Amino acid sequence: MTTDSNTAVATVDVLLGPDQLNDLITGQFPDYAACRVTGVDGRTLTMAVDGDRLRTRPGGTISGPEQAGLCDLAAFLLINARLGPTLMALTSSLQISFLNRPRPGALRVHARTAKFGRRLCVVLAELLDADDVLVASATLTYAIPPARPETA
Repeated sequence: MTTDSNTAVATVDVLLGPDQLNDLITGQFPDYAACRVTGVDGRTLTMAVDGDRLRTRPGGTISGPEQAGLCDLAAFLLINARLGPTLMALTSSLQISFLNRPRPGALRVHARTAKFGRRLCVVLAELLDADDVLVASATLTYAIPPARPETA
C-alpha cells in the first residue's frame, strides 16, 4: 500500500479490473446481464445499468428487490476487485432506503467501502437515475471467508 502525502489516504490496489469483473457478472450472474462495471479502484466501484432490462412494478417503477440486488451486486464486485475472486463473500446485512421513484432507463450504482476488515466489510451504495437523482441508498455488510492456508 502506498500513501498519498497530500491527502494522507492510503491507496489500495485492485486485483480485478472492470473487464474481469464484467466477466464475473457474465459467468456467475446471468440475471444481471444489464450491468457493466465502468470503473473501479480499491475503494470505489461504478456500475452502469440498463434499467430497461429490469423488472418493474405496475406503473413502470423499477422494483425494490431489483434496486436492492443492484446495490448488493456492486458491493460484491467491489470486494472481489480488492481481494481477487472471492465467490464465497456473503451478504450478512443489507439496509436500503428507497428515496425516489426509479423509472426504466439508464441507471448508475456507486459503491464505496466504509470499512474493510479481515472478516467483515461494510459498503455504502447509491443508486442514481439518468438525471443523477438519488433513488436508493444502501448499507451492506459482507462476511469475508477466511483465507485458505498456502499449500506447498
